[in-house]
Amino acid sequence: MRTIVYDLLGRLADTGDLPEPIVEFGAVRVPGQAHLPPVRSVFRGRAFTGIDMNPGLGVDQLHDLRRLGLRDGSVGTALLLDTIEHVEDPKSAMAELRRCLATDGVLLLTSHFFFPIHKFPSDYWRFTADGIRATLDGFHRVHAGEAGLRLFPHTVVGLAGGPNVSPERWQRLCGVVDEWLRDGADSWKERVLSVLPPILAQRAYELYTARAARNAGRSKP
Repeated sequence: MRTIVYDLLGRLADTGDLPEPIVEFGAVRVPGQAHLPPVRSVFRGRAFTGIDMNPGLGVDQLHDLRRLGLRDGSVGTALLLDTIEHVEDPKSAMAELRRCLATDGVLLLTSHFFFPIHKFPSDYWRFTADGIRATLDGFHRVHAGEAGLRLFPHTVVGLAGGPNVSPERWQRLCGVVDEWLRDGADSWKERVLSVLPPILAQRAYELYTARAARNAGRSKP
């Protein structure tokens, strides 16, 4: 997950409109991200569970998104933060999340668009806002948007809600997302990526991932 997403989470958490329990799907920390604060730190004092198909830092329970071992309607807020591109069958995953989401629940997902291939363990997809809306088809409420250059956005965000999410709460949440897409979704990394020639961007990313792998190796006992 990228650092810019923490700002979006903080803004949404401040509304008080994200119901518990809050469940992060794809919660495992990949090499190079162990130094980042845990997502649960944004929701201190609230019921929070980290789920992934692989064990590791940040993971409380093991589940496959395509076959979740969770009860119907048991998730208040589902978070998929820079995760959906790593899911081989997004439609099956969304069907399972619809089943598990409470009737007043909310789903938030973020993903890359203009971004290097990053295999953790595989990297399958890139979504536009239209692609996110299609992926979220079947939820009662759906909202999506893009941040960055108009034709080369770096980030897409999707928001979905159950049938009992009030219009007022939905409007507040969509407003926060739209405001973040306008003024909070850029950092120096996104700005550099938008102007750096792809051949240089590739080399920079290769150096970054190699350093992250070395650091991960040194941190093992």
